[in-house]
Amino acid sequence: MKNRGTITGLQIGALVFVYVFSTTIAFLLGPLARNTGFDGVYSIALAAVAGTALTAISLRYALRRPSAYVGIQGAKTVGKVGNIAILLLSAFFFLHLAAHILREFTDFFVPTYLRETPSVAVAVLVMSAAASMAQSGVPVSFRFAQGCFFVIGFLFFIKPLFFLPEMSTPMWHEFTRIHDWKALWNQTYALIPWYGELVLLAYIVPQFDARQKVRRALWIGSMAGTYILISEFLLMMVFLGPKLSGALMYPALELSGFLHLGDFVHNMDAIIVSIWFAGLFIKLAIAFAVGTLLTSQALGLKDYKPITFSVAAFVVALSVVLARYPSELAQYFDRSWATFALFVECLVFLYPLVSRLGGGRQRGE
Repeated sequence: MKNRGTITGLQIGALVFVYVFSTTIAFLLGPLARNTGFDGVYSIALAAVAGTALTAISLRYALRRPSAYVGIQGAKTVGKVGNIAILLLSAFFFLHLAAHILREFTDFFVPTYLRETPSVAVAVLVMSAAASMAQSGVPVSFRFAQGCFFVIGFLFFIKPLFFLPEMSTPMWHEFTRIHDWKALWNQTYALIPWYGELVLLAYIVPQFDARQKVRRALWIGSMAGTYILISEFLLMMVFLGPKLSGALMYPALELSGFLHLGDFVHNMDAIIVSIWFAGLFIKLAIAFAVGTLLTSQALGLKDYKPITFSVAAFVVALSVVLARYPSELAQYFDRSWATFALFVECLVFLYPLVSRLGGGRQRGE
């Protein structure tokens, strides 16, 4: 694959911004409200700093060799077998993530908007679009994110302003203290991997324009996305309360019922759902593209494009068998996903660790 290094800092920041809040705002804020109540604000803030720092550290190593893929250069550091093991585990993680996003999409959209359409058919259509984008190259996902960034960012940044007249409430005092330290820690630990998924950036460094300040773009994009999450969570707590927010399947969508733009837009559901779809698709596309790239590197292929649609078929099949019901899918992420995700996300640190201990020199690096 030719290294063109065309991804700009703005595109990196835009993708990170959308990536951070896309699925989180749709599927995680409800459980967060149920488990932590008002303390969820602190969980989001702490997880944002920890998870973004995790990604920034991984980028520090990868950016030392901006023209070499970590997945290829790593064989000289940890050995061929060790490198293949890291790549396969990481590839499975990102493809599993893509399958989960795809399943979340079908579980939400099919019963609500596409009742007469088989879920598998919807999954195939969406995944075909993501695979076609991957075929065009990783930078395409970043350009698409940049295009969506201005519309999505503008709408969500100004959204809290429409609620200001209704936000005079004594409930704000509840945000000034910690109610349950144990719940706060548990939910922060569960949220960190959602930000840590951005370590995928370390595996595609040669795609970045060498003149860009990648880590600064990462922090700006991540903190901007975190602003969206925190503002949305605050609005949920004030208007719906912790109990109702935790009981609703999609509290962020229910919140849109309180928002009216003058006399011409009385129902924001369509706009919010459109934004959700764009965000979900961007996250699905980049997770799938990186998972496919790592798979090709583990198999020793020079180009990942020949296997793109085969891997896409695997993702569709995996999304179907992940769980029988949406509640079962959510239980898996409540119980064991955080530890598994953090383990895989930290695998990239084996490269600098082994290199620092002298393993790289012993293998001729």
